[in-house]
Amino acid sequence: MVQRISHEFETSIFAPTSKLPQKSKIALDKYWLALFDQQVIGTIAAIKLNQQDAVLKMMFVRKKFRGTEQGTSKKLLRVLIDWCQSENLSNIYLGTMSQFKAAHKFYLKNGFQKVEKEDLPEDFINNPIDDVFFIKQLDSVNDA
Repeated sequence: MVQRISHEFETSIFAPTSKLPQKSKIALDKYWLALFDQQVIGTIAAIKLNQQDAVLKMMFVRKKFRGTEQGTSKKLLRVLIDWCQSENLSNIYLGTMSQFKAAHKFYLKNGFQKVEKEDLPEDFINNPIDDVFFIKQLDSVNDA
């Protein structure tokens, strides 16, 4: 599925494995799949950095299932937020590429704010091809 999504973009969405930070080679703390007719249509994952921060990773949704009509991205994000809140985490960070304009709009619409790379936590797990960064502060259990 991720390979199929990768063909939608001119610039590769994959960093060379040799350039990935060591922590990224460690298993994700949580990984969820969205299914339709027993087919994977979306993914989202989290890596817990410390007692208050997590990093959103691996958010991919097949083109046919994107947008508000389907709601797949929103549902995946809700699952991740619920998990972060159950873990008493305060912040969700993410890095993405500048070419993902629709994703930027989605994150902003869902309460994320842009943040500069230098303002990321020291232990942030960065994909070297990411150049746009966001944070979502989780203030309450009703946060969406």
